[in-house]
Amino acid sequence: MSTKGVRDFRPKIHFTPLNNWSNDPNGMVYMDGFWHLYYQYHPERPVWGPMHWGHAVSRDLLYWEHHPIAMHPDEMGYIFSGSMAYDKENTSGFGKDGAIPVVAMYTSHRPEDRHECQSIAYSLDGGFHFEKYYGNPVIDNPGLSDFRDPKVFWNGKRNCWSMILAAENCAFIYASIDLKKWEKTGEFGRKENLVESTWECTDLFPLQTEEGEKWVMLVSMMARPGKGCANIQYFIGEFDGNTFHAKEQGKEPLWLDFGFDNYAGVTFHNYDKPIYLGWGVSPEYANQVPTGEFAGLMTVARELSLIKTEWGYRLAAKPFGLDRFRAAAYPVADGGSLISECFGLKVHGQSGKIIFTNGKKQKLVIEIEEESIRIDRSLAGASDFSEKYCDKLHSVGETKRLLRGDVDMELLFDVSYLEVFADKGLETASMTVYPDVPFEKISIQGNLTAQIYQIQQ
Repeated sequence: MSTKGVRDFRPKIHFTPLNNWSNDPNGMVYMDGFWHLYYQYHPERPVWGPMHWGHAVSRDLLYWEHHPIAMHPDEMGYIFSGSMAYDKENTSGFGKDGAIPVVAMYTSHRPEDRHECQSIAYSLDGGFHFEKYYGNPVIDNPGLSDFRDPKVFWNGKRNCWSMILAAENCAFIYASIDLKKWEKTGEFGRKENLVESTWECTDLFPLQTEEGEKWVMLVSMMARPGKGCANIQYFIGEFDGNTFHAKEQGKEPLWLDFGFDNYAGVTFHNYDKPIYLGWGVSPEYANQVPTGEFAGLMTVARELSLIKTEWGYRLAAKPFGLDRFRAAAYPVADGGSLISECFGLKVHGQSGKIIFTNGKKQKLVIEIEEESIRIDRSLAGASDFSEKYCDKLHSVGETKRLLRGDVDMELLFDVSYLEVFADKGLETASMTVYPDVPFEKISIQGNLTAQIYQIQQ
């Protein structure tokens, strides 16, 4: 039970730490049927502090087993965000006695002067215990104030490892044959960037389309133009083995989420499809959330794809691992009761509203129109813990629909977290909400029908 706030806000199927602070997902890798999640963790208080790598493992990306801290701060500083390489060919040379090395690449952050450089550590027991490399750092800082969050991937075009990281307001790309010695091969963003903001947590991965392979770059940004709130921008283009070239951009930036609580997200390594996980709280008020002994959660895992629209290809997402619950969905009528705090809702029709209410007269409103979707959390629950949480920039999330016609939407609600996936996942929204008591009624207005399913262990 939470020790602060009016009640327990811990979600059921979204990852949360056992206690204290968590933020960015790190080092995510799939090995031997298990999903390994490492994450930024402060083990002493439920607010940001000296960063460690927490560790949890799951078979289904819904229910997690917690493990001891994987990496602690050292003489080089805090252990900031990074990624993992499943080095099955032992290119690093760390492997021995048949053990496949798992190599973590992360940012060493020296707090006294904010100096950031890239380091590595390796594990020979499947990612549970790590030995830091004696030759760290493997990439020193070239004189930048922000130089962090390396994301490693296998580069089939050059038959080597490549890595992308955030470098102030752009991304640098490097290559290596052994994960120890790196050369810079390109950069992206100095000319192409449409947003003046510090970049964080970049990712780069391929997706297949009917027109062949395309590459997607994700970039977390603290400033979203016209709205001022943190979000994730994405670019679609080509990777030539050295650098990335954007090809699908229009006049406006492309944003991953029209909600407020999805940041620092990246994809898992060593899986045949890009599976995404993000930090489910905005960094703008994450230190103030009313969740008691823990702070921070992760989004539900999402399988990413590219879908062609009249404006070109756009990134789509769908929840991963929920089929066994969807199979038990049943119709719910206007005025129906919600018997669980963790459920999914499948919505079809043309236009209307979905409203969740509780005995405290609090309400969460999802409004669907032919050309737009709007989510209003301004009256959904606690908000006075932060000046920003429900100000004019963070009360209502709204987006234009990329597909016209009847809506096909899936909502996930989990105690204090809402996720929306509409129009084949082309429009997604993620929002924290903190109702004083659970929502107990659903109102379905307009030309809409809905089916609900419970999510249980």
